[in-house]
Amino acid sequence: MSTIYLKSAYGKPSPGIIEAVARGEAVIVEQAELSPEILSAHTGLITGQQLDQDAMLKLKPALEAFLDRGGRWFFNGHMVRPLVDGMAQYRPIAEPKRADFGLAAINPHPIYDGIDLNKLETNKGVAGFYGRGCNPLPEGAIAVNGLGAAKIPVDWVWARPKGGRIFSHSGNDLAGMGLEWGLAPELSARILAWANGGPCFDPWPQDAATPAAELPLAEPEDYRGLRTSSRSGRRIVAPSSGTYYNIRSLEGPCYTAAFDVICMPEQLGDVLRPEDILWVPCRTPAQRMIAQKQVVARHLQAGGTVVALGESRSDLWLPAVAFTETETNWWWWLDPSADLRVRVSEAATDHPLMQGIGDKEVTWHLHGWFVPPEGATVLARDGEGRPILYEDKVSTPGTMILSSLDPMFHHGSHFMPATTRFLDRFVPNLKAYAHV
Repeated sequence: MSTIYLKSAYGKPSPGIIEAVARGEAVIVEQAELSPEILSAHTGLITGQQLDQDAMLKLKPALEAFLDRGGRWFFNGHMVRPLVDGMAQYRPIAEPKRADFGLAAINPHPIYDGIDLNKLETNKGVAGFYGRGCNPLPEGAIAVNGLGAAKIPVDWVWARPKGGRIFSHSGNDLAGMGLEWGLAPELSARILAWANGGPCFDPWPQDAATPAAELPLAEPEDYRGLRTSSRSGRRIVAPSSGTYYNIRSLEGPCYTAAFDVICMPEQLGDVLRPEDILWVPCRTPAQRMIAQKQVVARHLQAGGTVVALGESRSDLWLPAVAFTETETNWWWWLDPSADLRVRVSEAATDHPLMQGIGDKEVTWHLHGWFVPPEGATVLARDGEGRPILYEDKVSTPGTMILSSLDPMFHHGSHFMPATTRFLDRFVPNLKAYAHV
């Protein structure tokens, strides 16, 4: 028996996980290949923040059976689908201030033995990566670490009445925390050890410390799932990879009215019409769209439109895209006088997609830049003058709108308000553009 490292993201797992596989302590399973039979053959499960919660929901009976047998599940991210009875939807801190992100132990857990939580609280001095709210405590769960004065339970462990244990970390992947202190490999090893039956709360605490009785959390949002539309005319079609940030951005109250169709990437071949606008959200795991490369190519050849935002590796599944990744500086704004020097272009002034979008709305941080083909319209550039947002009507009979900006990831993560300001303008602009 060993632990399943469920691979939902594109790219290789960390060296520590690969080494654990070689030792027989873990097995890497692509999420698309996860089945009840695979779950039943293992005793541990680790999932990351790019978990497809829609796909996981279909395996809910098998997941609960896995836990009933005494399995352990380490869950990273925001729970936005009811994957296990007794767990509730993630709730962010309402109108958070810097002090609300202070991290402190509530009931010290072996995973954190000897680790200074101050080294996990910020990333290059920026708070919020560790957590911005919580997956609410199930009845009987023990809070491990808390945020702010109220000790919002960002980390907790639950020994389910029917069996098994769940460790919930409701922030960015815990195994990626403490990078500047070299803590990530150790955290990854401890998570794996826990999933494989390592130290936990033994015996189970009978008089555990608790968070505040009243927590400053926003109310849950209403996410209604995938949907289709048979209406005539141009539609905006969004493939959701089932990540918590896709679900909130596409189904949450802010923008869901803009999307006529929300489907799985694998359904695009049956859904897309030539007149549709295909909007691929930020940080869609690239393998999901690589598998749809021919579908997207046919859409463009038929004159369709594709919007592809950042961190989805559009260069791997769209034609004529030349992209260079760059190191991301997310801490630049800690200096009040700093300027990332991102600028909208002169062409953006009267472009319908850019109405109301100025330099401030396209400035949070950078992931890379493009070399657009001759004849493309550049709409925003980085501080070196390199394109980060452009429209390409020359490479195919269709239209491609590409950016390295990742607003839907951050909006969907309740993180970085500038990204919401961008979407507040870009979404209605695109809706108007669709009906021109």
